[in-house]
Amino acid sequence: MIITEKHAEKVREKRGKLALTKIRLAKKLAISTKTLVKVEKGNYDAPRRIYESVINWLIEDL
Repeated sequence: MIITEKHAEKVREKRGKLALTKIRLAKKLAISTKTLVKVEKGNYDAPRRIYESVINWLIEDL
């Protein structure tokens, strides 16, 4: 499942608003910091678990 550049932008924005470090967000999402870097760059073909974790985090405040 593709994490698009739009998703990546939203992740970076939300992480910034919450003042989370990459390490803290990676732990929260149960992914490695290397994977978070890929997520934040966008156009990442993520495994389903990672995709769902990222999308669920993005929509939890809606």
